[in-house]
Formats: sequence, structure tokens, C-alpha cells
Amino acid sequence: MPDHARMPMTALMRGGGRLSAPRSASRGGSGKAEEPGTDQPAATPFVKWAGGKRRQAPKIKRLLGSIDFNNYWEPFVGGGALFFHICESIDGKIHISDINEKLITAYKVIRDSHKEIIPILEYHREEHRKHGIKHYEKVKKNFWKEETDAKNAASFIYLNKTCFNGLFRVNKSGEFNVSMGSYKNPSIFNEDNIKSVSRVLKKKVSTIKSINFDKISPQSGDVVYCDPPYDDTFTGYTKDGFGKGDQEFLRDKCNEWRKNGAHVIVSNSNTDKIRKLYRGNGFKHHVVHAARHINSDASGRGKIKERIIVGGPIK
Repeated sequence: MPDHARMPMTALMRGGGRLSAPRSASRGGSGKAEEPGTDQPAATPFVKWAGGKRRQAPKIKRLLGSIDFNNYWEPFVGGGALFFHICESIDGKIHISDINEKLITAYKVIRDSHKEIIPILEYHREEHRKHGIKHYEKVKKNFWKEETDAKNAASFIYLNKTCFNGLFRVNKSGEFNVSMGSYKNPSIFNEDNIKSVSRVLKKKVSTIKSINFDKISPQSGDVVYCDPPYDDTFTGYTKDGFGKGDQEFLRDKCNEWRKNGAHVIVSNSNTDKIRKLYRGNGFKHHVVHAARHINSDASGRGKIKERIIVGGPIK
């Protein structure tokens, strides 16, 4: 068993490794963290995403801080809460990906064309303020049928920020099928944050791809953080879903990456199935408390327990 897998939680949370000093927080104005060397606010997720790691990010960052790693891979990037929280502290290359092609298109548009998408988002904000559900249903009907990536990405962000409970869901035909939420004044976007996201993606990220998790290629000394659709929860982010077989396939890939010398960290539900899947073989389990605000089922929201699984290279 790798040494780090035998460490108690307190030891794993001491820091060190390849993460550099954390970002400093601004003490004036909003009190938000700022990007090092700039007066711009630190980038934060530009979409809501079920299972987002905004609250868990500091805990996972401490786990990463115990690992001496080269490059960082996140194949289920989703809204990117953890990525945005740690990206300025990573010295090596960063590779983010997700099987949701529309989500990845939005990342690429913001990286390459943020000046183009901002006025389109402003248009959606004004139209929603004036017409509400009429505009929502129009955009929903024409989802991903616009003539440019920027327009499609803006529609994606608009629907994500105004739909019921912030839930992105598609049917078997790939059509967006979530009703509008009951928000009085939804925050469609923050212009400063879009600019910060664009800057971070250009500066820190080596690759942004729409691929399945098994297509990434971490090398010896790299670390992979996996935040898949959770066991026994909503999995309709793409038309093909994510089932039990996929959970087992992910476990197998984690062991394959470890045999090649990589470290892995996996977040998932605190279920018997997940505990058994990652039993033994040098995996270290940590049960943590989390709050869930995005779920199609109200019973799935609120405080729950989650499982964070850490595994080092297999010799």
C-alpha cells in the first residue's frame, strides 16, 4: 500500500506537495479572492452544475497538497468549482475535459471569444427581464441550433442559469428538457467573471477536450481528480447517462492509471456499492459531509454524506 494511502486524514490535510502558495484574498470591496498579480477577481464557475464541488474544494485541495505530482487531469470538470479553486496553485500542466460537448464548447468560447459572448449574454439577460418564460421557451426550443458557437454557448449558459433548480438535463434525443425556474432576478452572468475565466483558461490550461474519461492519458507522477455522476443520483447530463457499468469501468481505469504511476482522487456517493467498488488495493476512504442544492428530486437536496477515495501508484 502506498505510504500516502496509509496516512490518517489529519496528515493528508497538512499541505505540501506540488500545490504552491494559495491565492491571497482581497480585504477591500467584496472581499473576494483576486488573481495573483492582477486586480481582477479570481475566476469562479460560470454555470451551475449538479454535484458541484464549491464547498468541498478546500478539503480536496488539502488532499492534493499531500501529493507530489507533476500534471493535473480532471475528466469530469463540470462547472469547474475545484479547478477554479486550485488552478493558480498548480505548477504543472492542467488538462480538463468532460463528455458533455456543449459544456466544453462553452469553455472554449469563453477562452477564445469572451468579447463575443458577453453581449449575447447581455441580450439574454435583458430579454429574460422583459419577457421571462416567453424568451426562455424560445431559447429552449432552439437550443443548440444557432449559427455560431458563441450564440449556442450563450444559450447554454442562459438556460442553465434560469432553468428549474439549475439542473442541466437532456433527453435521449439530446434535447434540453427542463422547465424554467421561479427566480425573481436570476444572475445570468457576471462580466468580470467571464473575463477572469477567459484569462485563467488561456494562462493555466493546456487542453480542454470533450472526451470520455477513459480517453485521457495521465503519465507517471500525474494526478487525476474524478467527480463522476454519483451512484444512485441524477445522471442525465448527457443523452447516454452514467450507470453501474460506468462506475465499475471508472474504478478499473483508476487502477490502470495507478499502475502507470499516477495518483487518483475520486468523489462519489457514500453508498455500499461505491465502498465495495473501491475496497482494498491501497485505496484510502474519507467520508465527508456535503450540502446539495441541485437535484431533480427534492429528497436528494440538503446535507448528505459523500465519499472521497484516494489511491497512489501501484508498484
